[in-house]
Amino acid sequence: MNTNLANTNKHLNISLSTNRNIYGVVHISHGMAEHVGRYKWLISKFNQEGYHIYAANHRGHGSWINTDNPKGFFAENNGWQHVTDDLIAVIQKAQDDHPNLKHYLLGHSMGSWIALSAVQENIKIDGLVMCGSAKLDNFSILVQSILINFIYFFKGKHHYSLLMDKLTMRRYNNLFKPFKSPNDWISSDTESVKDYTDDINCGFIVTIGLWKDLVTGFKKVFSLKYYKNISFNVPIFIISGDKDPVGGNGKLVRDLYLFLNSIFTNVSMALIKDSRHEVLTEINKEESFLKIINFFKNN
Repeated sequence: MNTNLANTNKHLNISLSTNRNIYGVVHISHGMAEHVGRYKWLISKFNQEGYHIYAANHRGHGSWINTDNPKGFFAENNGWQHVTDDLIAVIQKAQDDHPNLKHYLLGHSMGSWIALSAVQENIKIDGLVMCGSAKLDNFSILVQSILINFIYFFKGKHHYSLLMDKLTMRRYNNLFKPFKSPNDWISSDTESVKDYTDDINCGFIVTIGLWKDLVTGFKKVFSLKYYKNISFNVPIFIISGDKDPVGGNGKLVRDLYLFLNSIFTNVSMALIKDSRHEVLTEINKEESFLKIINFFKNN
């Protein structure tokens, strides 16, 4: 039995559409410091449109969190490969369950890079949607790597780094002063932000081990040499808010588009006006959802 599937099955959420006509399966790869439970609205919308949903929590998130599996920690070793393999195992299970349907992968933020890592493993999908994503340049990755390795050396992989949180999430939120919560940077919809802030399994500080795994992922997904043995015809749709600090208010999103467009034959992009990090919890989330549905229908 596939070990990753055995690990992931109990963390897998499956929501099947009851529509007469089923158009495909959507796999959701969530972001850092959140869980698939936050995607109820999106899952319901996809089901209404005739799409089944397979969505698993990443290690260290949601249903994984217990005394044996610390919050915000992937694995003792090879964490990035583990979460990539977990996602691949779920997709392969869904393809076994629904062999005659199209399969689409939607990744948000950290989950978008895990999704791209799965594409590098030549997983068979009919389309990839990357939300709240970005491409970091090599210098930024190097600086992050040096800092993270320094903290890792002195504090260990299980250390929860306030410094990394300050340099990322707190810095993002400072761009929206005067802010009303620690998480205004994710959305301009105050109810969505409140739900996130009130959820003990959202917005938490992750371990330096996870940060180190993430940098490992960056070095892989942003390196051309790891795209040699893949299908270059996978359609990719990049969608982000033009006020998303992760995407540099659009700059790093465009960099991602240019990078992927140099590899794949069908890459498109949309920047949603006045949206922040989570275009699918924003006030204008219906607009973003419609763009994603149209992408699916055209591929």
